[in-house]
Amino acid sequence: MKSIMKLGRMVSLAAACMMVFSAGTLSADQDDDDHGQFHFRSNQYPDFQNKQYPNVYNDLLQPVVTAIDYHTRVIYLFNYENDGLIIVDPLSITGWPGDVPLQHTGVLPGGNVVYITTDNTELHSSYIVALRVDDIDWNAGTVALSVESVLVADNPNTPAELPFVEQVNDKQGVPDWIFGRGTQLHGFTLLPYTNYAYLAEWSADKIRVIDLETNSFASADPIIIPGFTEQTHGVTFNPSGTIGLGTGYYFDNSIIDVYEPNRGTGELQVVGQIQLGDEKRHAAFTHYVYWLDERFALTASMQFDKTSLTLPTTKKIIPPSVWLLDTHEGTATRIIDATKHVNGRGVFRSPSDLTVANGKLYLAEEDSIDPTFGEDGYISVWDLTDRYKPRFIKRMKPGVELPQGYAVAHTISPSADDRYLLIASWVSGYVLKLDTHTDTIVKVWGPADGLVKPHGLFSAGGNR
Repeated sequence: MKSIMKLGRMVSLAAACMMVFSAGTLSADQDDDDHGQFHFRSNQYPDFQNKQYPNVYNDLLQPVVTAIDYHTRVIYLFNYENDGLIIVDPLSITGWPGDVPLQHTGVLPGGNVVYITTDNTELHSSYIVALRVDDIDWNAGTVALSVESVLVADNPNTPAELPFVEQVNDKQGVPDWIFGRGTQLHGFTLLPYTNYAYLAEWSADKIRVIDLETNSFASADPIIIPGFTEQTHGVTFNPSGTIGLGTGYYFDNSIIDVYEPNRGTGELQVVGQIQLGDEKRHAAFTHYVYWLDERFALTASMQFDKTSLTLPTTKKIIPPSVWLLDTHEGTATRIIDATKHVNGRGVFRSPSDLTVANGKLYLAEEDSIDPTFGEDGYISVWDLTDRYKPRFIKRMKPGVELPQGYAVAHTISPSADDRYLLIASWVSGYVLKLDTHTDTIVKVWGPADGLVKPHGLFSAGGNR
């Protein structure tokens, strides 16, 4: 577990990234106003031709978002165009490996293959299951799924390898959920314009690599780089797939790891590391990153204060905040500070996820690692016209814009055209559809629809 940058082995990001960007890659100046439009995205679905996966259903991008339920262990399929919902009991699928706890999902742009990851148990390994979508009928609410492959990631009863941590003050809690049940596979991401997908074996400090052509582990799997792959929630790639960023999803991990992917083999080569702050004052516990363009990305920190893992050299943990990452210079700039007030112009709760749509930054602010775990959850909206100085627009609150009792806004999954955001709460049992044109909630799926603890959203056409 590292809390500060390892300067002795740092590679010069400025020099290394000049080599990373090939002659055919867009420059930052060309791409800065792009606001992170992914290469899969199109506003006209009937005209969309998927160049990366030519065998997808009708070669069309599908308006489907996948998820699982922690409690009921079912699979969810949401349709953000017609507000459809299909719930699948995986035990009804021939070849499903057993009654196992589910974790994350992924789906290819054409909606023809869905990936489900599971947690390790005393009787079962952790699995990556590839499901072929043979038929889907949104009107009838039915889907036909077949198991294409079951990848075994470990051995049954493999414990988590997370550092021991304790609470040391009344500002920073250490909830039980952080320790997990054993091996957990998180953060499904796609490497653009290749046949590789990545997952983080978060509790065992590994990156897993899947060959999407064969639905088997790639030759580069597993990737274990001491000092870099610890507590990574996933590696997220810029739109051209030339740089990947890995988060530090654990207490006192203040590092964003920078990788160059080998597009032929799927291997990851270390480029360097970016620290959120410095040795004495730094932010920690990052869940996701969002790429603005080829060079710049955003991340958000969740940790409030010190824990037993905090090094003596650390004078202060910077409270939850948003950071602009420059992968050419290897720097992180804090662009949104914390606030102690629900109407304050800062980050109020831990921002677990973030995305940008229509020039606006959206933060999923969750109440999951402070001492009041699960009491509430918010969605804040920011004007990102000036990426160095975001302007606060509003904070959506439980019982007002959000359902009464809504808590822990954990994951944001944008529709392929960025018109809608699907936002999941695994604590209160809701998935919300937010219209980015009006910044209002236009659809609520919740306990009345059978949702209990939805998690692991992934939208077809996205990279993560």
